[in-house]
Amino acid sequence: MEADRRLLREARERLDGWTYTARDRAYRELFAGDDAAVTAEERQLLDEVDAELAGDGDDGLWGTDEYAVVMGHPKNHPISVVCTRHPEIPSSWSRGGESLTEPEREQFNDLLWDYCERVRRYVQDEVNEFVGVAGVPEE
Repeated sequence: MEADRRLLREARERLDGWTYTARDRAYRELFAGDDAAVTAEERQLLDEVDAELAGDGDDGLWGTDEYAVVMGHPKNHPISVVCTRHPEIPSSWSRGGESLTEPEREQFNDLLWDYCERVRRYVQDEVNEFVGVAGVPEE
């Protein structure tokens, strides 16, 4: 039990670094490059939404996703990664006369959710590798 707690503690200490790397990878896959899921104009619009939300005292979109490592199922993932906060464009958000349509808002929120789930999966991969190495008793 003490070994499990120690492993969990060590994974939590590494979480920020893993998250930073995973965010970068997921961002490149979904929002940058030739195979991006959004156009350059849509990406610019997301940046504008982020800036306006942050300017209104909200958290914005980028970097507001949060993750945690928790004890998981010993057979599958002894340590599991969960996304505890997904960014989203609230239904109450409006840009005045240039507001997003509801289908656009939902599409962007689905994409933001997918981004967070990719980050979570990439961090889980790092945790699994860490557990495979750190979970082996030293001789």
